[in-house]
Order: sequence, then C-alpha cells, then structure tokens
Amino acid sequence: MSADTWVRVRERVLRLAEHPRADKVFGARGHGFRLGPVMGEEQIRALEADLGVGLPEQYRSFLLRVGGGGAGPYYGLMTSVLGEGGWQWLGIGLRCAAQPTTAEFAGRPFVAEVLQRELAALETREPAQEAFADDDEFRRAYAAWDARYGELDDAREAGAVFLSEQGCGFTSVMVMAGPHRGAIWDDRRPVDGGIVPTGHYFAYWYRSWLERTEQQLAFTAAPSHQGETL
Repeated sequence: MSADTWVRVRERVLRLAEHPRADKVFGARGHGFRLGPVMGEEQIRALEADLGVGLPEQYRSFLLRVGGGGAGPYYGLMTSVLGEGGWQWLGIGLRCAAQPTTAEFAGRPFVAEVLQRELAALETREPAQEAFADDDEFRRAYAAWDARYGELDDAREAGAVFLSEQGCGFTSVMVMAGPHRGAIWDDRRPVDGGIVPTGHYFAYWYRSWLERTEQQLAFTAAPSHQGETL
C-alpha cells in the first residue's frame, strides 16, 4: 500500500461538513461527516490481541491516520471500542448503525463461500408436507430443517466485521482473516442474495466514496485512488 494513501483524507472528509448541501449526500445525515479520533498503536495492538489476527493493513493505517470510525460510505463506519466484554465494533455517533461485531467473532475463520454452497444444497432438501404421514411429523422435520438453515445462515457472518449499514437491511462487511482478508463484501441476505464479494479492498472502497462525494458537492477533484493492494 502506498504511504500517501491517507494523506489529507481526514481533512478532506471533515471539510465536507461545511458544504451547504452536505446533508443531500446519501447517508450524510447518519454520520454528519464527523470522524472519531484516530487510534493509537497500543490500542490497535490490544484490539488485535482480542481479534487473534492482525488487522488488514489498509484498515489499520486508516485507524492510525484518519479516524476510528464515523463518516464513510452509506451511513458511516462502525467504531472499534473497548467494553467490559472486550473489543467490539459499535455505531458510535451513527444514526443508522450496522449490527455490532465482537472482536472474538470477527477473528473466526471466514467460510461464507463454503456455507453458501451448503445452504444451497439444504434448500433442495426443504421438507414438503405431502411427503409426511401426518402434520406433527412434518412440523418436527421442518423445525429441524429450519434450525439447521438458521445455524448455517448465522455462521456466514463469522470472520468479518459489520462495517457500514447500507439501508434496507443491507450491510458492508470487511473480512478479517484468510484469503479474502481486507476485502469488502456485501451482505444481501434480506433479498436472499447471500454475502457476496464487491471485488474491492478497504482503501479503494473508502477513497472511492470520498471522491464521489467531493465531485457531487463540486469540491476540487482529488488525485485518483491507489491500486487494489492489501
């Protein structure tokens, strides 16, 4: 990752709040173009200790140089904070927050692709009432099938952080470990779309949002974002 990826990004984001049409930007009323304070190296190491893996480098440097959360794509970025139960991501200062994520949960293996194949296979085995001799037998079979489906569906979230609420139940998540580490995925389960890759990593995702917003508000265009490196 280029050393200048986050140069002046904090200042550029905060400047957007001064624009008279700032609240016309999608999601801006949710975060107000406010950024939380940057995190210190000791805080990040403590977060990584709870997580069990190092943070993706692009996101780690963002926390050190831009802010811990706040203004960002859609309704803004969740913030990592230390509570009684350890580190977790919460919607600090956001009007429309994504669901919280604990560091322990985010540090698990990310196996959404495998689980989505299992779910697809399970859907083909959904119990049909006509295949059972009586209603009680059908209800027991369907309850077992439904419980297994819910278990697999919930397990798809493991290994990722719910980073930004998109609206209508859709969410941007960031993978924390494994071959997709640092990648942004979209959670489209409200329309049975699964959790799917966007093809982008954190820096591209965030800087693209910033540049689009500057262009929308007719600020001076910023240099183009850096390449898709971890």
